[in-house]
Amino acid sequence: MKQERQSYQAMLLRLWERYKFFVVAILLGAVLTAGNLRPESGSQKQETKKQDEVFDLQAFQQQVADSLSQIDGAGSVTVLLSLETGEESVYAADVSESSQAAENNSSESYERSTSILSDGSYGEAPILIKSKYPTFRGAMILCEGADDDAVRLQIVHAVSALCGISSDHISVSKRIQ
Repeated sequence: MKQERQSYQAMLLRLWERYKFFVVAILLGAVLTAGNLRPESGSQKQETKKQDEVFDLQAFQQQVADSLSQIDGAGSVTVLLSLETGEESVYAADVSESSQAAENNSSESYERSTSILSDGSYGEAPILIKSKYPTFRGAMILCEGADDDAVRLQIVHAVSALCGISSDHISVSKRIQ
């Protein structure tokens, strides 16, 4: 009986030595998979998606105004930006083309369909490849320190660098108090 037990333990030890990395890999995979299966609330998921996809012009203008008001001598600042183009999203698409040429008759067809990703719970969404931020046409800046040429120049340079607008499309005017 004792000898059977020792041979059984020896056999288990040999199996463990032989397959220990395989067992550890399977256990690690199970733990990682279980960690990814945590349900994420729908509203939190949609809120994160909207934050990633939507460019908020009002919030951006406020951030720029807050930053420009930190320039020495600028005082209180208001920023108004005009858009050349809005935000653009590029989605994955399946494209197929075919053409037939006869003696005098030629025929071409072009088909494009947007690729859809299903989340498994009857929700579907197109596959987003990239988002392009809007481009700006011009800027109007109102600030208390606009009568000082050095302040005005610093504001023009800052807005030009931040928004990609040439300096001739930026207007800096004195703000009434």
